[in-house]
Amino acid sequence: MNELELKLKANEIRVDIVKMLNLAGTGHTAGPLGMSDIFTVLYFDILKNDPKKPTSEKRDFVFLSNGHICPVLYATLAHKNYFKIDELKQLRKLGSPLQGHPHYGALPGIENSGGPLGQGISQAVGLAVSLKRDKKENNVYCFTGDGELEEGQVWEAFMYASKEKLDNLIVIVDRNHIQIDGSTEDVGGLFNLDKKFTSFGFSVIEFDGNNISQIKHAFNHAHHMQIQFQEKE
Repeated sequence: MNELELKLKANEIRVDIVKMLNLAGTGHTAGPLGMSDIFTVLYFDILKNDPKKPTSEKRDFVFLSNGHICPVLYATLAHKNYFKIDELKQLRKLGSPLQGHPHYGALPGIENSGGPLGQGISQAVGLAVSLKRDKKENNVYCFTGDGELEEGQVWEAFMYASKEKLDNLIVIVDRNHIQIDGSTEDVGGLFNLDKKFTSFGFSVIEFDGNNISQIKHAFNHAHHMQIQFQEKE
């Protein structure tokens, strides 16, 4: 897809997110709507994935650590033809596979169960370690929110990722400065988040999460940095 097509697709996904949440009468709005452009670029331009072969051993993996933004994941998967768009109407319905947090195995394309904040990143790091030790070429993408980064377990996972030199792991942080109890800076105080990541051995790319061009560049730059990292080993 070109940039205009990606922008239009992201807007289609936003429309379905609003419809889903309206029908459900409950759920989170800010995170899913704000992350629609990034999910669209990832799934329609970057990710190695095939909805006809959702469990292919050659696929890239997407982990949702901030599981409450799952409406954007559900809508993106539906638009990518992992399942029918009409099924999005089942969000948060009793017995539905589209619950308020993703559940592994409930739908094709769901790679991890999300809910307790902080655990998805540990899951992603564990998978990335396993893939690297098996000399696999799959990438692991993990989404997280800045409020979640106030969990101590998150930084243990990042420390281990750095120690293992996980060049197959890309972490996407939704830096929107808000969490359920207020501002992230008032509640926990993340402050210079980029410096925290670099001090843990991460390479950091900052970009506008609602600018298609910048998102594409960020993912491509991250991939280039992975190659450089591999060459240095």
